[in-house]
Amino acid sequence: MKHYLKKGIDAVSPLFDRAVEEITANISSVKEIVNGLPVFVSLEKSDKYQDTEYDEKHYFIIPYELSEYKFALHTMRCLPDDVPEINNLPKRRVFHFANEHAEIALKHYMLESAKEVVEDKYQNTPSTLESLANDIDALDAKLTYGMLLVGAAAAIVNPVVGAGIAAKAILPGVAEILTKYGLRPAGEKISKIQLEKEVRQAEVNITKQFESSDTLRVVNPILQELELALRTNEREHDPLTDPNLANGSISELPNERWRELTETAIFHAYKDVYEDDSQHQKAKLGPEDLRWLKTIFENFRAK
Repeated sequence: MKHYLKKGIDAVSPLFDRAVEEITANISSVKEIVNGLPVFVSLEKSDKYQDTEYDEKHYFIIPYELSEYKFALHTMRCLPDDVPEINNLPKRRVFHFANEHAEIALKHYMLESAKEVVEDKYQNTPSTLESLANDIDALDAKLTYGMLLVGAAAAIVNPVVGAGIAAKAILPGVAEILTKYGLRPAGEKISKIQLEKEVRQAEVNITKQFESSDTLRVVNPILQELELALRTNEREHDPLTDPNLANGSISELPNERWRELTETAIFHAYKDVYEDDSQHQKAKLGPEDLRWLKTIFENFRAK
């Protein structure tokens, strides 16, 4: 996202980098508590694409004892490094579960707790993985519309003025950031109403593409290991010294980017808990689990 906001604008001001950092820092990921469920959303770029490139949407059902549902939901859009948010790549959706029964818990949550959040699109009990994904995407859109707007605006609007237009039209407080660094748009070639119309249409098109895409269901070895770690103590299982389920593979996803994305999802879900000693016991994090999470966080930060 930063690349497309910055493209063609470096010559305008050497201060632009710092302004973009402040703007995008608040929109690259979102966390909300929706009817008792921690919901995380992020947009990721990956260089671990091999033969076939996809615009992917991943749904991580993360074991999480602090939630009344015993899991957290992390939805994540993943693109190749050089591909903008609006693109013609084939779409694919992938659900990541810790075990074969976790889908039931997710469907129960969507049925019992998220109706008012997705009431415009929610009809009946989601009976298929595809309809479940559609309902989660409706929830997603309500939480992350601003994030999509900025990414799409960068692709639609002349990049030299795109940051200024998107900032003033959509994101509260961003105009002040630009002013702080002495930046002003070179000219307004598209109005706020026009911009929002174009981006809303882009969002509709992207949503339709994902709704018609393939949907995969996988048991994720890293989430399996996390679930095992949370229900055992140090004497029973140490993720760093005992055989580790996380070393397994996913036959449906032959490339290794699923590992990077899973570690990102776990980092977002557990970072605050990891750093707060008072929550460790309630979260069922023993010393062995904290050591294992530390290695995941180090991998995430080393990306």
